[in-house]
Amino acid sequence: MRQLPNAEYEALARFLVPVDLPLSKQLSEPNQTIEYVYFPNYGLISTDALTEKGESVEVGLIGREGFSGLAALLDQPQMSHMVLMQGHGEGLRIRASILREQFLKGGMLQKMVHTFAYLQLVQTAQSVLCNRLHTVDERLSRWLLSSADRMESETLNLTQEFLAQMLGAQRSTVTVAAGALQREGVIGYTRGRIQILNRPKLEASTCECYGIVRSSYERVLQKNRDDSLLYVV
Repeated sequence: MRQLPNAEYEALARFLVPVDLPLSKQLSEPNQTIEYVYFPNYGLISTDALTEKGESVEVGLIGREGFSGLAALLDQPQMSHMVLMQGHGEGLRIRASILREQFLKGGMLQKMVHTFAYLQLVQTAQSVLCNRLHTVDERLSRWLLSSADRMESETLNLTQEFLAQMLGAQRSTVTVAAGALQREGVIGYTRGRIQILNRPKLEASTCECYGIVRSSYERVLQKNRDDSLLYVV
């Protein structure tokens, strides 16, 4: 939280605990109390909407520009969605009650949380439109680009089965779309690892949703990709 004034940071620093954030770690479960807030130093957090049958679609991605557990700071101790790690990382955690207490005091922390909440709203709203109106090919390109932005890496460790789940599509459909990108030299795919080889071509194959969300991040944060909204050093 290097952007915080010293007094605000020191009020929280002794409660921050370094943690490993392995792939598939659940940071909060649907309709369960959010006990901890997690700040990834690197890694990819996914917010997934679930059906009663256990099917899921990804509706939000978070990298080191943000944190998990936003609802707990807004006096909503539970949420209906699953929040979990979709890319291995590490970071820090703090009890939600402690962070909320500091959040309610106002100051820079409150302003930064409001900014992050707005960006999550932009991302989620655009995901709804994208999932409804755009093709799997466009959505796949958008998801790969967005994940790379949040991970700050052009290499993503994930399977096509996972991609299908996140996109709410049939695995065979995603396999065809990913195969086309691979044949065109846009991505490389081996053993659960996807590498973006040609970002300009990938951006050309996605829909406008990617650019809308990216421009919102750039406009609101007013910093380059190496900076973060709530980055703990």
